[in-house]
Order: sequence, then structure tokens, then C-alpha cells
Amino acid sequence: MPENYTYFRWSDQLDTGNVLIRKLVFQKCGLFDEQFEKMRLGDGEFGLRSYLNGFSNISNPYAHRVHLKTDFGGLRDMGHWDAFRPKSIIAPRPIPSVFYLWRKYWSNREAISAYCLMIPFALSPYKIKDKYIGYILSLLIFIILHS
Repeated sequence: MPENYTYFRWSDQLDTGNVLIRKLVFQKCGLFDEQFEKMRLGDGEFGLRSYLNGFSNISNPYAHRVHLKTDFGGLRDMGHWDAFRPKSIIAPRPIPSVFYLWRKYWSNREAISAYCLMIPFALSPYKIKDKYIGYILSLLIFIILHS
């Protein structure tokens, strides 16, 4: 469990797998954006919208949670467990919901800038994504593909 889950704090994300949301939040912010259906970031977008509407989210270390990291089910079966590493080599990177989120809140230029900064480091397999070898491999693949 990450260190920042062990104490009360202002949360930096909306974890919809274990959350209580007051009805007032939905009344002011609206419901979840259905454009994210069967894709990633729908809960993150709702959390961002809630924050922009003046609501805060508190992370409770005593709330019990089970975060399953299984090999099948949900977004894993739909082909995009990770927003930048889809299952298929020919699938778009990042998945469409990433660009949808970026373009919903930022300009086209900012979305393209984010893409250019993130894609060179997102070409390695998911299992080595946060390891130095993953970053090096991604950068090498990017350089080879763009030579």
C-alpha cells in the first residue's frame, strides 16, 4: 500500500472503487460523463470536475479497500488497462479517452504537448512501466521508430 494511503489527507484522486459522494455533488456537477464508458479516466474526470466546482475529497486510511490486480475482467478485457499501453500493438496510444479528457479541459496545443511529452516513455510493456529499464526501452523504441 502506498505511504500516502496510511493517513488522513486531501486526496489527489477520486477512487470510485471505494468512495461516498453526497447527492449535492451530483446536483452541482452533474453525473459521470458517459463518453468514458468502457474506457479509462471517467472517475478522474468526475473528480476533476468536482474539484473545479469547489468540492474536496478526503482520503481515509481506515476505509477498507480491495484493489484487485487480476489478469482478466473489466478494462483488462476491453483492451486498455493502462491509458498509454493498450493490449494491441496497432491500437491508438494513448487510448481515446485520454485525448478526450485533455481536450475537454485544455486546448488542442496543450493536448498535443502532453502527448509529445508522454508517448516517448510509454512504449514499453506494462509490466516494466515504472522501472528504469522500461523508460530506457521506451525511449529506444521511440528513437528507432522515428529515425
